[in-house]
This record gives sequence, structure tokens and C-alpha cells, in this order.
Amino acid sequence: MTSATSLPWTCLKSTGRSMRLMSSQFFKTRSLTLTKRGLSSNVPMPATNTRTDPRYLYGQSPSVAVVDYEYEVDHLVVGAGVVGLAIAERLTARGGGSTLLVEKNAATGQETSSRNSEVIHAGLYYPPNSLKTKLCIRGNEMMYDLCEKYNVEHQQITKWVVGQSESDLEYLETLSKKADKLLPRTKRMPGAPTFMLSEEEMRSQEPFVRGRAALVSPRTGIVDVHGLMQLLETRVQDQGGDLVLKCEVTYLEKLASGGFKVVMNSPAGPVVVKAATVINSAGLHSDKVYNMLQWPIVPPTATIEGTAEDDLSLKDSSLAGLDPTNFESRLPPLKLHYCKGHYYGYSGKALVSRLIYPVPDKNLAGLGTHLTLDLAGRMRFGPDVLYVDDPNDYSIDPSTVGSTSSMKTVSQVIQTYLPAIKSSSLYADYAGIRPKLAGPGEPFRDFIIHHHNGFVNLAGIESPGLTSSLAIAEHVETLLY
Repeated sequence: MTSATSLPWTCLKSTGRSMRLMSSQFFKTRSLTLTKRGLSSNVPMPATNTRTDPRYLYGQSPSVAVVDYEYEVDHLVVGAGVVGLAIAERLTARGGGSTLLVEKNAATGQETSSRNSEVIHAGLYYPPNSLKTKLCIRGNEMMYDLCEKYNVEHQQITKWVVGQSESDLEYLETLSKKADKLLPRTKRMPGAPTFMLSEEEMRSQEPFVRGRAALVSPRTGIVDVHGLMQLLETRVQDQGGDLVLKCEVTYLEKLASGGFKVVMNSPAGPVVVKAATVINSAGLHSDKVYNMLQWPIVPPTATIEGTAEDDLSLKDSSLAGLDPTNFESRLPPLKLHYCKGHYYGYSGKALVSRLIYPVPDKNLAGLGTHLTLDLAGRMRFGPDVLYVDDPNDYSIDPSTVGSTSSMKTVSQVIQTYLPAIKSSSLYADYAGIRPKLAGPGEPFRDFIIHHHNGFVNLAGIESPGLTSSLAIAEHVETLLY
């Protein structure tokens, strides 16, 4: 989408229409006129492995402390995936302050945001009081409104959740009742949020789909994620925000005088910024950014937002007795689990006209190897669930994932609801990685979205993060203002 240059702290900024060279004035805020300040030569740089080096568990540096900063900004948004872009767009739209969006990759949306099913979810699966449910329902409405207003390609294609067993049917009935209570009827969507189809009704509409019954979700759709992100990126910059690529946050410190000191590594070397507020939307790397802080960002008296009734994320009881002045009593480091999922293309003709999902795993670790359609009508399947150690490993091993035996295994899973599928027509297409708070076999975990003293932390923003992105941005704005 955009690119950066290696000139000394200059970059190319895309407006969606042209490219223009930005100088060192790039970081001057529009609300303040600042003089560029000298950069200390003793800037802390990241250790070889910041996930395991104990000096970085709470932001400790193996070098001396940063004693100066070069630029000042009101809002620093870390991570330019779809959520970070949406947050930056929301903050620049309100005006009244400067917003800087930084991304460590050479373009926006290169990780989880561009490696998913591109589905606009309805908000069916998760606990009623969870942020995943509330933000997905709100985000669904906002996503359709935005796409229609700005001509982002999308399709409200509907989804079937197909049940095979008696327990599946009980689950679908419960899900339907839950949806009827949770999903409001709106002017856009005045009909029932879900309804059931019998086996005969299924066969008449989708003759290739097999199941005893299906729950229909008319509000589910698909969207051109890259078109969506390009729109958000353009709006951020048209509204006065700034975007810097190839720029990775390596050090973060809360200042006693207010705000945060942030060190970022760019192609031209380290740069120091003072930010009044920091929004951590770093996705797969949000735990790393969070763990840089040298203070307990949630003091014992705070309420952690985003904790569902049945969520295992930090609760008030876990904060009891913490002494903010005692390093040993600080909150434990946040740890994400990397859940890799492979997607499979199909070289044959599309056999269905809507999205087909099996009944999901009980702990909602995944929604099953489902069938989605892209905007060209091509079928694809996935993702599967494979926990990995490397958040940057998007490789597809042809000897395993792409092998004939692997294709047969995948086709057997798909054939439970689409028996006409041919394993010989399947091929390994791409892989994505989800930032999960729950490890293998662990119970459901909700989004973490909380704010304290100028720092907004977002962690575990996996599915339905794409659908929720605009609602998350709206929520972050309310936390700050």
C-alpha cells in the first residue's frame, strides 16, 4: 500500500492519490509547535530475543535510560493492522490533536488482518456479556454502513451453521434463541437474526450440503479487507494523521511528568517520541509492547475493562495487595499464544452459494474448518488450528500441509458437510496466525481492552476482530474521551 525510504528519518506518505516526501517536520504536532530535540546516543535497543530476555519483561533496558525525545504527539497508535487503522481513523476524525500511526512492516495490514477468511460475522458464538459479542454486533452494523457509504466491495451472503448430531442440533437451537435475544432488529436488518432449516429445506437450497439441520445467519457477509484497509489508511492521512512504516517500537516508559517516552527503530536508526497517549494495537506483538512498561498499568483499585463473566483474563482479585512501588509485586507479563491456521483453495467449480460452517469447538478455539467464498465466488476452506512458537512463520510445508495425505485428511473433515468435495482439487493456499490469550485446550478468553492513565491496551484481538474493528475504535475513543 505504502512504502518507506531509508533517508535519515524521512518517509513516503501515501494519500491514496499520490506519494510525497516527508521531512523531519513529519512528527511535529498540529496542536503544538516544537523544535526538534537532540537524540541521545545511548538509546536502548532491543535484546536479541525480547520475548525471553528478563530485562525486557517489564521494559528494563540493558542500556542506559532514554533521557530525551525528538518529537511530541497526542496519540501514538502502535500497529497498522485493520484495528490500528480503524482507531487512527477514529481519532483523526474527531480532530483536536495529532495522531501518529506506526507500523513495523513495510506496508499496513501485513499480518493477521490480511490472512483470514474476510468474513463479516454476526456475533453469534460468544458469551452474551463478552466484548467479543458486544463489539461484533456493533461492528457488524458499522461495517456494512461504512462499506456502503464508501463503496468498499462486500456482500451480505449469509451463513449456515450445519449440525450433524443430536448434540449439534441442541447447540443450534440454543444458539438461535441466544441470537434472537441479543441481535437487535434494525432498519437495515428488520428480519429475524437467525432461523432454522430442516434437512429437506437445506437440500432444496444447497443440494451439495449434508446435515440434519442448519442455523441460518442472514447478517453474515464477506468484505474486501484490503479495500477496507486502503480506505482507512487514506482517511487517516486525509484527516491530518501521520503514518510511518518500517518503524518498530523498542522501548516504552511512563513519564512522571505525564505521557510516555517511546523509542522506535527506523531504517535510519532510533527515534524518540513523547506521546500523551499510547494505544497498543500491535496484534501478534501486543504482549511485547505491553511488557515494555515499567509500571503496573492497572493499579489495585482499577477495574479491568473487557473481562467477561466466564473469562479467565485478569480479574480484580488478581490485583489484591499489589504494591505499585514494589517491582516484584507488579503484574505478570502478558503472554500471547500464536495459533496458526492454514487455508485451502479449490480448483473445481464452487458447489455452494453461501458460507458453510460446522458446529464450532466447545472452547471456541476455532470455528471449525469452514467453507467461505471470496468476492469472485471461489471456494476456500479453513483455517485449521495449530499452535506455533513463531509469530512470523507463514510458511506452508509442501511435505506436510501440502502433501497428498494432508489433503485427504482435510477433505475428510470437509466431507462431513460437503461430501462431493474432491481431495485432488484441494491445494494449500496460505496461512494466517491468530493472537490468542488461550493456549491449547484452555477455555474461552475474551478480548482485553483496557485503559489506564493514557495507555490503552488491546490484546487477544483475534476473530471476530475484523468485524469488530470499527466498534473497537469507537470504544477506544470513549475510553480516552
